[in-house]
Amino acid sequence: MKIKLLFFGLVCIAILFSYTSYKVISQTNVTDTTNENSAIQTDNSASKLELISLNDTILEQIIHKPLTRYRALNFNKDTTVWDTSDCKIGKSTFSCNHIERHNYSFGVRDDIRLEIFGDKFKKRSSHKKIIYDTTYIDINFGKNALVHYTPIAEIPKLDRDAVAKALSKLSGKRCSQIFEFRSNYNLEVIGLSGFSWKNRKDEILGYDAYIDRNDSDQEMCSVQGSRDQYTMSSHYSLIYRKSLPEQLDDKRLQFFNGTLKSFQDTTISWKLVYTDQYHRTDTLNITTKFEYDDSDSLSSFRNRTCYDAIKPSNCK
Repeated sequence: MKIKLLFFGLVCIAILFSYTSYKVISQTNVTDTTNENSAIQTDNSASKLELISLNDTILEQIIHKPLTRYRALNFNKDTTVWDTSDCKIGKSTFSCNHIERHNYSFGVRDDIRLEIFGDKFKKRSSHKKIIYDTTYIDINFGKNALVHYTPIAEIPKLDRDAVAKALSKLSGKRCSQIFEFRSNYNLEVIGLSGFSWKNRKDEILGYDAYIDRNDSDQEMCSVQGSRDQYTMSSHYSLIYRKSLPEQLDDKRLQFFNGTLKSFQDTTISWKLVYTDQYHRTDTLNITTKFEYDDSDSLSSFRNRTCYDAIKPSNCK
């Protein structure tokens, strides 16, 4: 009887052990599943952390810098903006000057390179973005103006007598340049049909007059950019200048007889219109004696007949 009871006890213990083992195994499986979910959650957390880190990186690419700028009104009441280092402020006046030199050379532009290389170029060309927190100081307008002064360039008066004398005798050669005029003024002509002033700075080598033929094979006078050949370097610079008060205009004007008529021993009265850079205009009455013979040459008139109000020694 005792043996049976002992055997029954052992069986019960075995069954209990088996059940406990099964529960442990089941719990272990559940624990593993939980770990898997934990792993998934951990991965999600990692992704979020990585995203936050990326956003932090993006934020780090933006740099805020304080910047102070001057604002001023020019003669035309237009607002201009200047670096504070470009301006000198006095008690009643001020001046601002800025010069930029841009060097260029022929090569592949960034936008073309980006089109060719795509994302690879984007990765190589990462840069930080700078945002300027700008404070403006109004120089000559507003409630807190530093001075009450509207800058204007002091333009020298035209020496009317000297100009009238310089233009009193000119070549009458047809279709040619007959005079050169340098001053701070733009010029126009009234009363000389077919004659014109050209700003030589509008063309690299200035203007020339040519006798051409039209579609009907008739002669015509054409005033246009010089036909002289020139080459441009692959490296060049552009210089930008601005100032308040504005820099004086330096006009180099060529005077052309743009007609096919040569004037020999002919006197004509006409008006010279001169205008400064602020659009102030006046006129001057001119009487010119035009003379021409076959011995006159264009080059001799270029060298001899000119007027230079800025550097008179150029025209002796």
